Amino acid sequence: MITFQELYEESQAQTEDTSADSLTLIKRGINQGAKQFGAILNREWRNTNKTFSLVANQQYYQTPEDCIRAKSLRVAIGGVTYVLQEVPDEDTWNRLNERVDTSNIPEFFYIRGNDEFGIYPIPSDNGTNAGTLNYERRMRDMSADNYTTGTITVTLNSATITGAGTTFTAAMVGRSLKVVDPNGDGMWYKIAAYVDATTLTLENTYAGATTASLSYIIGELPDIPEEFHESLIDYALYRYYQRRRDWQAARALKSSFIEALASCQANYSSKTASQYSRPVRLRGGYIHQRRNYEVT
Repeated sequence: MITFQELYEESQAQTEDTSADSLTLIKRGINQGAKQFGAILNREWRNTNKTFSLVANQQYYQTPEDCIRAKSLRVAIGGVTYVLQEVPDEDTWNRLNERVDTSNIPEFFYIRGNDEFGIYPIPSDNGTNAGTLNYERRMRDMSADNYTTGTITVTLNSATITGAGTTFTAAMVGRSLKVVDPNGDGMWYKIAAYVDATTLTLENTYAGATTASLSYIIGELPDIPEEFHESLIDYALYRYYQRRRDWQAARALKSSFIEALASCQANYSSKTASQYSRPVRLRGGYIHQRRNYEVT
């Protein structure tokens, strides 16, 4: 994997241009190239979910800030999970709401605009973290340089990272950490939580040996398959040479980038490596593979 700083430094090295204006252009190109990959990746790549609390007599709720589009909604009440059916258009939703009903058994949801959704019947009771919205998250622009100050202690099967001489910050949550010392396992781990200036928590437990005083790196990684990280340099340089009207160099880099996009789409058109897809047998019927999953 290649960090954001490593990507823009390699791009600068290839252009031999270290001016501030060019660096801004290159950084923007790297982020835009990542979004190009994000657009052709199977949407499952960026699926996530977030819980929300139901409020009695409140019909509309805000989507998360990183939500591009909602995919499904479920609500757990009294030990029962209800999968709500999406209402496809505003006219149907308005007709449904001609009669104002409240209930603790939700049936439908509707996406209104680009930042909120409604539930019908209107919840009649409060429910702490009762709802779960599944959605496609927005790719966040990378901007942070690598952080390598001090050393860390890692512990086998523990998610806690303990620093010495470090100044960890809350902004590091979401970035990734790798032990670069030969005594580390060399794997990247996503940072899940900030505790204080010398303590971080990883999303997964550390799989290497318990070791102290290790050199490390914390960096931002592109949210695309790692074998295509270097292709972001091609896109950034394509934009760079296009701006300078070096059409020959720009065309060559664009062609290389498009080939990488096609390869990524071919290899990641499915969310798993399985070659076969079959209906899933449930107690109430089958789930068939469709654009929107339905129980039939």
